Formats: sequence, C-alpha cells, structure tokens
Amino acid sequence: MKIVRILAVVLLACLLPRAANAAIIESVSVNVLDRGSTSKVLLERMSASMQTVAEQLLLDKDTEKVEPVRSEYTRLLGEVGDRVLNGYQMEQVMLQLGTQTQVTMVVSPWNEVINDVFVDLQFSGVEENTAALLQSKLPELQKQLEDVLQGSSADASDWAGGVLRRLVREKVEAELPEFRAAVDVVREDRRTVIQVVVYPVGQLVQSIDYEMVSQSIPNLLLLNIKQRYAQKTQELRGLPVMYVSRHKEELERSLLAELSAEPEVKRHNLRPSVVLTPGVNSGVRIRLESDEYKIWFEGYGDIGRNENNISGRAHFGKYISKRDEIFGEVGVTLDDVDWDFSAGYALHHGKTTVSYMRRSPLGENVYRLEQDITPKWRLRAEYFSGSDTTEIGVRYRIHEFLSAEYVYSNDKPYFRIVGNL
Repeated sequence: MKIVRILAVVLLACLLPRAANAAIIESVSVNVLDRGSTSKVLLERMSASMQTVAEQLLLDKDTEKVEPVRSEYTRLLGEVGDRVLNGYQMEQVMLQLGTQTQVTMVVSPWNEVINDVFVDLQFSGVEENTAALLQSKLPELQKQLEDVLQGSSADASDWAGGVLRRLVREKVEAELPEFRAAVDVVREDRRTVIQVVVYPVGQLVQSIDYEMVSQSIPNLLLLNIKQRYAQKTQELRGLPVMYVSRHKEELERSLLAELSAEPEVKRHNLRPSVVLTPGVNSGVRIRLESDEYKIWFEGYGDIGRNENNISGRAHFGKYISKRDEIFGEVGVTLDDVDWDFSAGYALHHGKTTVSYMRRSPLGENVYRLEQDITPKWRLRAEYFSGSDTTEIGVRYRIHEFLSAEYVYSNDKPYFRIVGNL
C-alpha cells in the first residue's frame, strides 16, 4: 500500500507541470510587418486578411498540442499568406502561443515598389468653380490616397484598390453625403494613377431663378454686376438639392462676401443681402440697398385712359434716420409735356411706407401708403387733394425692369405698365 501511494505522488508530480503549461487559445492577433515601406493602412488590411485564416487554424486549440507541430502551423500560415497577399512574399512567420496567441508575419514586395503616385480627382456634372468648392471639403483626400500606395508593391495595386475605394467612400460619405465616388487604379509606365470621380446623386438643381434688384439706385447702374452674378449663380446647377439645402447659409455667406467686395457696391455704399431658395428650380434673390438714399426712375404707360396715359417720375430721397426720409420728386406727362415738382417726407416701418408730399405748380397735397406684400407684389393707396382722386393699385413686378399694375380709381380704373429704370 505504501508503494502505491509513492507511485501516485510521483505520477501527480509528473502531471502537474504539464497541466500548468497547457492552455486553450481564446483569441488570436495577427500583425503583418513589412521589410520595405508599405503604408500602415495596407499592412492593417493584410493583417485583417490573415486574421480569419489564423483564427480558423488556432482558435480553441490546446497550446500543448500545437507546440510540437509549431513549425507546421507557421509553414501553413506562410503558404496561405503567399497566396492571399498578392504582390508580397512571406519572409518569416512567428507564433507566440498562449491564451491570447500572437502571430507575427514579416513580408516584402515581390519586385518593383510604387514611388510615383498621381491622384486624378474629378467632380462630375458640376461647374468648374463648384468643383473647386467641393474639393475644399476633402482637403486631405489626395494626400491620404498617395500615402496609401506610396512604397507598396506595384503588383498589389489590384487588391489595394479595394482599400482606396473604402477610404474614398468613407471620406465622401462623411463630408459630401449627397455624392458618391468611383475609384480606379491604373498603372501608366512607372507611374500609378488613382482616378477618383465624385458624382452627385438624388434630385439635382436644374435651373436658377435669379434676380438682383435695388430700391435705392436705378437698376441700370447694376447691369454689369447683375450679369456677372447671373453667371455665378448658374454654378449651382448640377448640385444635389439636398447639398444646397444643407449648405444654404454657407453659400449665402460666400455670395454675400463677394458682393460686399464689389467696386460698384462700395462706390454706391450699398448693403447687399442674399436669399437662396433650394429646389430643382432654385431661387437666388439679391437686394442691394442703401441706408443713406433712395433713387428711382419709372416710366408709365396706361391702358384705359384717354389722356395723360404716358408719363414718368423720378424720386430722389435722403434718409435722415433709419426710418425717416425726406425726398423730392419730378414728374412729366408727355401729352402736353407738363412738369410737376414735389417735396415730401416718408416714414418707413418694415414693409410699410407712409409718405406726404406737396406738389407744385398744382399746389396739391399727395398722401401715399405703400405695402410690400411679397418681394414681387405691392399694394399702393394714394390720394390727390387737387383733383380729389383716390387710387388703389396692385403692382406685380415681372422682373427688375418691368412691372404691371392694376389701378382702381374713383375717376376711372385702368391698367398700367411700369418701366423700372
């Protein structure tokens, strides 16, 4: 019995070290290193590709059973790596066994490495200046793409293209979610070209309803700047409507900054404002107003009146405060070439203007109420004491140089065509 107890103790003593050294592999971590200068991004992709292989081979294995055949495992991992990591050859595989097993793989490029990378970034379907604006939203993209391929194996460009596509997709979706990108990698002699085409998706801006108006100076003085900004606003065409909506304030600020720097705006001391209305048919409305003066010239052609049906009027106003204006008006009727001259005062409150003027040589008082209903519709009520006539007119501005007004008068209703100079 004593001999049996001694044998049991000896056997237990022999087994204890083996049990202590035994472990089940619960996790596997693969790290691919390069003897050359392959980018970290591509090495991480290699590591991820080999991670699945290593897990299938080693996960849940007993390290005690793997240890005797360690060389077979490293050989097998190396052979799989040679096939999976196209463009690279396996130099060394190291296995550090344990509950958390580490696999280190050292690779090197087959032959030629990429030293010359050119990124051809294009934006499809948009104007040139708009493309430059969109490119500014992706400031680091070109360099990031260059860094991914620089120093990698020239024979790895096919699968490396997948890495580039994922990188571009992530950047575009983050900064320009209304766009998608197509990526292609082309080898031209000894240069590698990464072709990236970013294109809009969804509803696009197809046309621009543009206007530039001023109630402070004659619109004729704005013809040059109006034409230039008509071209600028056309640069919105081709953009996704959602992009214009999301960047509405930014686009308005950009136009406003350009307008504020214009010589014509500074010369006339104008205060610009921009309202952008996103849509398939987007609207851009620019107003150039002054806090110092108000000058306008209008010509009238009346239909439904037999006399005094062709006339004109000029208004010269000076703001003495933000709401108070003193002004003079000169009018002429072409039937008898009769002139009249007025001096008056106007009170401006929001969209409402109330004014009084004394008109000579008729010696009559004129009271006028004007209400801007919308940017294009205006209501006018005017009383002339000399003829005891009241007029109520509803005006629609067709564009900045032409309006139409229906006038109800206690004398005789008529229709008026207004030329806004």
